[in-house]
Amino acid sequence: MFSSILKNTPLRLFDVTLRDGLQSIPKIYSLKEKVALGIDIIVNKNPCAIEIGSIVSPKIVPQMKDSIELFKEIITTCGTHKHLDVYMLTPTYKSVEIASANNVCNFSFVTSISKAFQQKNINKDLTETKMELVKMIHHVEEVRDSKIKLYISCITECPIIGKYDIYTVMNEIMYYYYTHGEQLDEICLSDTCGTLKFNEFRFLIDELQRCNVDIDKFSLHLHQQKDSLVVQNILIHAMKNGISRFDVSYMPEIGGCSVTMENPSGNISYEDIYQLV
Repeated sequence: MFSSILKNTPLRLFDVTLRDGLQSIPKIYSLKEKVALGIDIIVNKNPCAIEIGSIVSPKIVPQMKDSIELFKEIITTCGTHKHLDVYMLTPTYKSVEIASANNVCNFSFVTSISKAFQQKNINKDLTETKMELVKMIHHVEEVRDSKIKLYISCITECPIIGKYDIYTVMNEIMYYYYTHGEQLDEICLSDTCGTLKFNEFRFLIDELQRCNVDIDKFSLHLHQQKDSLVVQNILIHAMKNGISRFDVSYMPEIGGCSVTMENPSGNISYEDIYQLV
């Protein structure tokens, strides 16, 4: 449908099955199962990037306890896929140090519109997060050929305190763009609650365009909604306005924040994207 619009902007899909997907379910996958799933995704779906885990406390998110081992297995097994960027979610400076010591070179950081969400998610408030981001980015810049993705969680709504004023959302997005835009490979607008409305998204895109940002820096992390047309319309509008990076899952029935949401709504799928292009 939109192939003519996207022909000069390659579609770039970022697989989050092994991290955002698996962290939301009670079943704990073995390392062997995760490796098999990762290989299946890489071989059969051919994403541009894949996030294979997170360096967090195994007491809080036991699913992620073997993320370093999984990273090493995926790199060893799928090393011939030179186009593939393998990412690790590293929410704190300490986790960045651990990841880089184990030869991880692509990092996902996470911040939020919501102070309450950030505090519960990584035990840091937004002021601490912003200060620590400076250290984290500086550390990663010393890693050869590294890439950084920054998730901005709770776009328009927080699962703890509810809806956010759209102007507050926009101001926070622009803070990260103006402060760290040159250092970040990607700024991911994340609809944590799966409640983003089309009019809200259109406002954000219009404001980004008005501010003359590099729209290629931005990506979308969406969750399934009861009204699938809302997600479809958001995707269409994003593509029409130059966004070509999307988080997707091989298992779209799962996905979401396991710490702050009782019933995560699931990630969007490869097929949700493919049917539009």
